Amino acid sequence: MRLRTIRWLPARPWLGAQRVHIRPSRAGLAFAVLLLALWIAAVNYRLGLGYALTCFAAACAIADMLFASRNLAGLALAATPGNPVFAGSQVTFTLRLINGSTRPRHAIHLAMRDSAAAPGPVDIAAHGETAVSIVVAARQRGWVIAPPVRLSGSFPLGLFIAWCHWQPEARVLVYPQPEHNAPPLPLPAGTVQQTRQQTRPRTSDGALELAVELAGVRAYQAGDPLRRLAWRQIARHDGEHLFSKQFQPAADAPTGVAPDSIVFEHAALHALAPEARLSRLAAWVLQAERTGLPYGLRLGTLTVAPALGASQRDACLRALALHDLPHDLPQDEAMA
Repeated sequence: MRLRTIRWLPARPWLGAQRVHIRPSRAGLAFAVLLLALWIAAVNYRLGLGYALTCFAAACAIADMLFASRNLAGLALAATPGNPVFAGSQVTFTLRLINGSTRPRHAIHLAMRDSAAAPGPVDIAAHGETAVSIVVAARQRGWVIAPPVRLSGSFPLGLFIAWCHWQPEARVLVYPQPEHNAPPLPLPAGTVQQTRQQTRPRTSDGALELAVELAGVRAYQAGDPLRRLAWRQIARHDGEHLFSKQFQPAADAPTGVAPDSIVFEHAALHALAPEARLSRLAAWVLQAERTGLPYGLRLGTLTVAPALGASQRDACLRALALHDLPHDLPQDEAMA
């Protein structure tokens, strides 16, 4: 029966018989020498039982070669990428070996290129699947693709080794490594004086305020902070009416930025090395997210509007990870 007529096999990727290679193992070579010795002895001494034993042993070796190949042929393969990580940590990929046949698969070894660490042999039940996790070092930012994997097995007798190679179609994004002991969050570009963050006023939710100026007063509205009450105007009306101060961004503050937000400028860190700039910006993004300060990012022609939350953090870190890298290329190609 041709493999393409088996309905349970997925179109791709799966291990067809033509993708499985096989060779004798060391035990198989020793067994071949034994067969040769038995054959020579049977010929020299004209032993009928010697001929029968030699033929039986050769048949067992041929059957072992067939079953070793069938132990891998027909497996379906899938890969699941892990979550994004920071440079200097480790990336985890989950590989799934899917067995759609009625026979179980035994003692399948997985090995990665340029890595001595590999998971132990796995068994796959009939119509079942097994998940195997592999770990890859994330040395630099960008895309990390799953490494090529070698699947092999010598089941059942160990006289032959069947193997094949598989390139999982999965990749993980690696963010720049945040700078250790990064300086405090900077004031937005364009403010008149660079005061320390510790002495700057904060809003009720703990966010730092940017440079603002008094625009006037208006009638008090429910929800206005008490610290914005215009006591001088209230005194002039003998307390009969309440008034609140109204502020607006200072004239030299950057346009398009809310009074309680900050935008990180990549161009402002021109004194640092290119990768050091990205590391510092990554550290500031994480620091602003922890403190609850809405933040944005200007990275070349890319502008991320100020906001807060996991999606904002991921958008900024993704922009930093892919800065100056070719689009839709894995890390190995992008860093070449």
